[in-house]
Amino acid sequence: MRMAVTVDDLPAHGELLPGVSRNDIARGVLRALKNNGIRQVYAFANGTDIADEPELIEVPRLWLKAGYPLGNHTFSHWNINAVGAAEYIGDIDRMDALLRTLLPVSPEVERRRVFRYPFLEEGATQERRDAIRTHLFESQYKIAQVTIDYNDWAWNDAYTRCVVQHDQPSIAWLKAHIMAEAERSVRASSSLAKLLFGHDIAHILLIHVGAFDALMLDSILKDFRARGVTFVTLDEALTDPVYQIDPGYLYEGGRGFLEQIVEARHVDTAGQPEPTMYAVAQLEKVCKAPTGN
Repeated sequence: MRMAVTVDDLPAHGELLPGVSRNDIARGVLRALKNNGIRQVYAFANGTDIADEPELIEVPRLWLKAGYPLGNHTFSHWNINAVGAAEYIGDIDRMDALLRTLLPVSPEVERRRVFRYPFLEEGATQERRDAIRTHLFESQYKIAQVTIDYNDWAWNDAYTRCVVQHDQPSIAWLKAHIMAEAERSVRASSSLAKLLFGHDIAHILLIHVGAFDALMLDSILKDFRARGVTFVTLDEALTDPVYQIDPGYLYEGGRGFLEQIVEARHVDTAGQPEPTMYAVAQLEKVCKAPTGN
């Protein structure tokens, strides 16, 4: 399998652990990527946390200094279905303006016209969806779809809760099971791509810049490599002809690229492997603080 790795929510994702900074987390993720020889990883950045804490600009600076590019994830990380099209488009442009200020750090900023929809929401109405896609394409953006997503954000949240509660058995459980979950997601996406297109494709993995990612990503990527995954750049992955397909699917709730095509075409996926073993609702119960009466 060919796979491009992408990272969402720079500079800040999830709660911080005591004694751990956003820079520490970013450095941990970067180490894992470099250790596995991955030569291009887009990090899709927001600006709202930087507006609140200007020192967080150092995180995208670290990313650029590592030789990796940044993409646009909107300034405010809004759900496309919660704001008007004009407001959302303005937020895309606002993030582009912030990214341009980083040109003195690295020429990689010139590659910033790649967009990732927050929450993987592309629009529930035709008018809104079309208006935003038109703006993206007229502004020479590529859309970074997602085909592999093992809900690392939910594992990050559970890990943070467990660390705060000093729940070592639960931390051990999370460490022991996330690699199998990631590998299951890879196999399921490969199988689904073959069902939809008759062959496998260049896949795009979504992860986040979270504390558990910083801890486990190196092991996960090494496991992928041992199972035959070849890492490619996002630019290379997006040359796969399947990414020229516009599923044209209107929805709420977030969908990966393959899911959009399945639902738009009403494809029967009976017999396909489940992409996850542990549902988000199950992970949300791990180290959940007890509620009072």
